[in-house]
Amino acid sequence: MRISPTLFGILVLVIFLGTILGFQAAGVWSVSGKTKDGQAVQPSAEDVETIKGWMTLDQISTAYNVPLAELLAQFSLPADTPASTAIKDLESDTFSAEELRTWLQERMQNTSPEVEETPQFQATPTPVSIAVEALPTPLPVVDITPTPLPTDHTAPENKITGKTTFQDLLDWGLSVEAIQAIIGGELPVASMLIKDYVTQQGMEFAPIKTALQAEVDGLK
Repeated sequence: MRISPTLFGILVLVIFLGTILGFQAAGVWSVSGKTKDGQAVQPSAEDVETIKGWMTLDQISTAYNVPLAELLAQFSLPADTPASTAIKDLESDTFSAEELRTWLQERMQNTSPEVEETPQFQATPTPVSIAVEALPTPLPVVDITPTPLPTDHTAPENKITGKTTFQDLLDWGLSVEAIQAIIGGELPVASMLIKDYVTQQGMEFAPIKTALQAEVDGLK
């Protein structure tokens, strides 16, 4: 039996559309960024390949637990970029979905806790017998131990610690604009500790500290 070209074309079209509709009904494939029940498709925290261009910065920040300010600073994006902006709308010579996936993958590997190796064996020290000979009566011992000087706990010059304030950064020569770009917001009261501000904003101190230190070191 010979099938006419018209009938064959209709069968191919039906199979193709049926496959698409079937995957969409099962929630496996989405072309709009939403599931069949209207919920936004979220990236998988374990697989960066699930990141799509239509996903927003807020979705990426939430799924991969990365502060928005750190993400923007990493790719030199404007600090006031809305969290609702789609990745594809920010693509340029320095930023793309592929570069974002690569950076997040490396970040996940660097922040993974190291597994402490348990030694398989431990050498047992061999006891050593020492013959003790009669010694002459020792002379009186005079204590000549020098009085220790007070320990200086001052942090190295221009090094950011948990006690560093925003005023310290300004005194070191860092501009208000550079600070705001890294913290992702307006500069708070200058006397406030950087660590306290970052914690109140729900961000991690270590990445912000690293970015600010890099700016400070660049002033030297």
